[in-house]
Amino acid sequence: MTLTEKLYQMMQENTEAGQPADLKIGTVVSAEPLEISINPQMAPLQRGVLYLTAAVIEKKIPVLSHRHTTSGLAHSHTTDGLSHTHTANGSATTTALDGGYASSEALSQDSFSSSEALNSVVCYENGQPLPVENGYIILNRGLAVGDKVLLLRAQKGQKFAVLSRLF
Repeated sequence: MTLTEKLYQMMQENTEAGQPADLKIGTVVSAEPLEISINPQMAPLQRGVLYLTAAVIEKKIPVLSHRHTTSGLAHSHTTDGLSHTHTANGSATTTALDGGYASSEALSQDSFSSSEALNSVVCYENGQPLPVENGYIILNRGLAVGDKVLLLRAQKGQKFAVLSRLF
């Protein structure tokens, strides 16, 4: 082995020993406070060494209720072309009901309220409806006990970025 090869081998061993970054799989053992275990023989990682990405933080939107009010309704019909005559002993009376006549108004209340119509909005992800809790659609739930997560180890194992849940 040449000196160059030996130096290269030492450099690779040093880099591997430092472990600048590495992917790990962990399991959430506590949601509050957050703790993630990557090795049963080690204590779980505490919230202070974990960086959470957007993929594992809860995101939710409110379910909106929606109501329409329609004001000033009035409804009427006009009947045109009416005529009315009587015949008695072979002679006719003059025409009555000549012209157009409006009916009385119906639906004359000032306003009508509809029922709430958007309280049954459903959002889907991967063909499954997203959960609704306390009036919110949960777009992305927070981490829960038992979730498997993908971690990126950094700073020689001193910090971990929680990249996503694993399914």
